[in-house]
This record gives sequence, structure tokens and C-alpha cells, in this order.
Amino acid sequence: QWKFKTKDKNHPAKISMLGLEYEKELENYKGSQIPVVSFDELNTFTERMFWYMLSRNRSGNLPIRPYMRATTNPAPNSWLAGLIDWWIGEDGFIIPERSNVIRYMHRYDNEVHWADTSEELKKKFGPDCDPKSFTFIRSTIYDNKALLKNDPSYLANLKAQNKADRATLLDGNWKYKANSGMILEFVNR
Repeated sequence: QWKFKTKDKNHPAKISMLGLEYEKELENYKGSQIPVVSFDELNTFTERMFWYMLSRNRSGNLPIRPYMRATTNPAPNSWLAGLIDWWIGEDGFIIPERSNVIRYMHRYDNEVHWADTSEELKKKFGPDCDPKSFTFIRSTIYDNKALLKNDPSYLANLKAQNKADRATLLDGNWKYKANSGMILEFVNR
């Protein structure tokens, strides 16, 4: 935890960073008020972790508008791929025209309903519906100019991966699946 001086000496600003590795650790966040929730590699967290942390994403009387941010690598067949399906093309790549397009979601009975406007969801689900805005922004290693400048060998590391890992980690394909291999049948003769 870090504390910073403010004009009000009795109420210093503070930043705390906490981790979340297992679902059982969600109990540690009961009653928490977390104005900024950030996930690094959201694809490695469970769906329950994501939705539960959204319930902790509030600012109370702080002058901060609560928000969540996440980074991820493609994870075919994951809950996350299902969540962002609208942004993913048939070829498995993010549709360029949809990158950074804001949509609205309403989760009801564990199902996410999407619309282009918050009003569409309110019309469908009634006045108690409180849609959340959501977007997905495509990014690749080529967008990280600072990393490529400071560590040009990292690109070679990604290019050296097997076909499946290269397709997801370097190319950003959300639908590439490694061949499951061959089934060998042994017959006694």
C-alpha cells in the first residue's frame, strides 16, 4: 500500500495492489470497494472471478469513476472468447472495424445480452436494467513500439513458438486450435 499527501492531511490518498490467484480467494474481497480493477491475462482467470470482481468495482464517496481494464491473449474455447465473440471474425481475428466499438451488456440469469445502445437493453428488460458499457481493443506486439525497441529479441521469441502458440500469441487468432493428434489403434494379430 502506498500513501500520498493530499490537501486534507487527515485523509491521505492511498493505492493498494492485491492479487487473485484462486476462486477461493474471492472471499477475501467481500465488502471491498475497488474503484479500479485490472486483470493481466484475463484469459487465465475464471468467469466467476471476473463477474465477482465486477461486483466489487465501486467507488463509494471517492471522486473516481469505477472501471475495469484487462489484457489478454487469445484463448479459443474459453468463456472469454464467448464474451467477446461479436468482435471476433469467422477467421478467428478481431474484426478491425469493431475494435474499440462500445457495446452495452446486461447479464441476466448468467446470460449476457448485448445491444448497440443502453436504451435497447432497457426497452427489452425494463427500467430496472442497468446496462454496462464494454469494448474490446485489438492490439498486437507491433503496437508496443517501446517493447520492440527495448527488447527486439522478444519478437523472435514469439516467432519461435509452435504453430498453435504462434497463432494465438503472435498472430492474435481466437479460433486456432492445435490438431489433437492421431489416434493409434493397436490390433492383436
